[in-house]
Amino acid sequence: MWNRSKKEEEVPLRQAPAEPAREAIPTSTYPARRVEEATTRAAAVIGKTIVVRGTVSGKEDLLVDGRLEGDVDLPENRLTVGAGGQIEGKIRAREIVIYGVVQGNLEASERVEIRKNARVIGDLKACRPVIEDEAYFKGNVETIRIDTPKPPKPAVAPAPAAQPQEPVIVPPPPEIRRG
Repeated sequence: MWNRSKKEEEVPLRQAPAEPAREAIPTSTYPARRVEEATTRAAAVIGKTIVVRGTVSGKEDLLVDGRLEGDVDLPENRLTVGAGGQIEGKIRAREIVIYGVVQGNLEASERVEIRKNARVIGDLKACRPVIEDEAYFKGNVETIRIDTPKPPKPAVAPAPAAQPQEPVIVPPPPEIRRG
């Protein structure tokens, strides 16, 4: 300050040359998604305070944490009944997982899982039924056996009808005389 001239004070300080502006790359604290996760969607949810009366059907997975009074038809998808979920009605789905309460018959083309502390009253029909310890289940269990399609046998042409033949007469052997 004291030894500087006015010229030095007026000269601006040198700054580093300006870099071209870059686009900000968003970073995430979540791990990168895999391809199969990106193609699947989250399940539709019936929340804890929701009550639904009537038939529910669709083509996406469903999580029921509320109360549903009626049938559920999700033949190509998964139904999960949460710990607070209650369903009164028939259920048909590809997979059924139960943590809560269900009163009604269950039919799954693949598997049914009745988890610990779940309560199910009704018949169960599935390829792979699973009932964990401490789960309550009252009903019949039927396991479905899906046979893999067998390749068709090659068609064999029927044999031609046999022509009736004249009987062959074989002469008796000549008698041997002993003398």
